[in-house]
Amino acid sequence: MPLLHSLVLLFHLLGMAVLVGGFSSQLNRQTPPSTRRITPGQWHGALLSLVTGLVLVGLAEVSPGDSEPINHVKIAIKLMLALVIAVLAFRGRQRTVWPQGWLTLGLLSVLNTTIAVLVP
Repeated sequence: MPLLHSLVLLFHLLGMAVLVGGFSSQLNRQTPPSTRRITPGQWHGALLSLVTGLVLVGLAEVSPGDSEPINHVKIAIKLMLALVIAVLAFRGRQRTVWPQGWLTLGLLSVLNTTIAVLVP
């Protein structure tokens, strides 16, 4: 079970890295703000993070003798954010330019990561 948990966590972190990486790669000065968009990879990263996050919660619920109880409020907030991120990524993957959606998706991804790290 620890190996399965570690593999799922690895894929969860890779999905998050694709989301935040797609956002941060367009923050440079060479990319005009009017041409920023959601990349197809961010859609895949959003799906990967959402599915593996659900699997991680399921594994935590069924694992016996876990020392820390699950913070269900944190999980609910992160799930809500992940669903909004996935919807934005789905809508934005077909658009050639969508600076408002790009910014919203990027900031929500950073917020979701921040909650994961800072909230116990």
